[in-house]
Amino acid sequence: MVEPRPVGDFLRDILRDAGHGKARRVYDEALDQILSATLRPHCQIIGCRAGRLVLEVDSAPLFAELSGFRRDEIRERINQLVPQQPIAQLTIRLGGTGHV
Repeated sequence: MVEPRPVGDFLRDILRDAGHGKARRVYDEALDQILSATLRPHCQIIGCRAGRLVLEVDSAPLFAELSGFRRDEIRERINQLVPQQPIAQLTIRLGGTGHV
């Protein structure tokens, strides 16, 4: 029997599958190159608009590392890999909190 999944995970999967346009896809590919294979499954793009990219992570330690120490590095690397769609602001949020 399959274990029940939290509603937030279910909705995130639906939104990711339905709403991933070309813009998000290029950022996903950039994150695949920037983040290690162990970190990448825990990070998901949830918004991309007007030069602002919102990345959601699923653990507090990862949130602390990325938002506190690696935010600028990640934004700069994304801008190097996707120069046609630069990011002015990278927001990292902890999943399930509703905070941006």
